[in-house]
Amino acid sequence: MGDVMTTTTKKMLCAVKIGEITMRKGGFVIPSQDEGFSHLFTAIDGGGIASFACIAYTGRDLNAETLLERYRDSGAEIEDEELVLSEFDDFLSQIKSFRVGNVLGIRGTKDKRELYLAHKSPPEGTY
Repeated sequence: MGDVMTTTTKKMLCAVKIGEITMRKGGFVIPSQDEGFSHLFTAIDGGGIASFACIAYTGRDLNAETLLERYRDSGAEIEDEELVLSEFDDFLSQIKSFRVGNVLGIRGTKDKRELYLAHKSPPEGTY
């Protein structure tokens, strides 16, 4: 792989039941790799999508390589691993600027997406 994996964090996003969700709440998510769903998160194990996700403390260091490995293990077909690694590194960098418990959404296009604060904490009954 390249020199992309510079960001490490002990935070990860977990799906919350707000808006569109087809996965179990609490499952770890990454930005959707499907061009048509760039505004959604997808389960890292490939088991569904979510509109919003809550930052959770994982207790262990995560980096882009770790996310790519888990995504690949789910059976995902990855055309350009360097591009995905770069996106995952950016994703982890953005997570670091938010607090555990914040609920985030994702906006932009597949080429340039940003996380945004949707709620300071999960609304009752969503997590």
